[in-house]
Amino acid sequence: MRIEQSHSLGQQEAIGRIDQFLERLVQEPPGGVTIKDAKKDWDGNRMNFSFTAAKGFFGTSVRGLMEVMDDHVVVESELSAFVKNILGEDRIQQVISSELGKVLRK
Repeated sequence: MRIEQSHSLGQQEAIGRIDQFLERLVQEPPGGVTIKDAKKDWDGNRMNFSFTAAKGFFGTSVRGLMEVMDDHVVVESELSAFVKNILGEDRIQQVISSELGKVLRK
């Protein structure tokens, strides 16, 4: 899955907002989801991330890469076939794009 989101914040402001958002997301995940083993590793403007998300008896591992440029952000992640079939890749992309857009809005 690949998502691109434009912004007009500049690279450092976008990185700061994304980092704060991810911290809040791990502490207070939406919809009764539990997030465990969350890891993020920034190397300049690139962040490798991974976590396990669970709701009820269902859980899945997610890992990917986020790259923040001066005027856009690219998120790349592999979704399991199970997640794609249950939730739908298009739906997941829409939700992530929407939330990322809110975080990066001036």
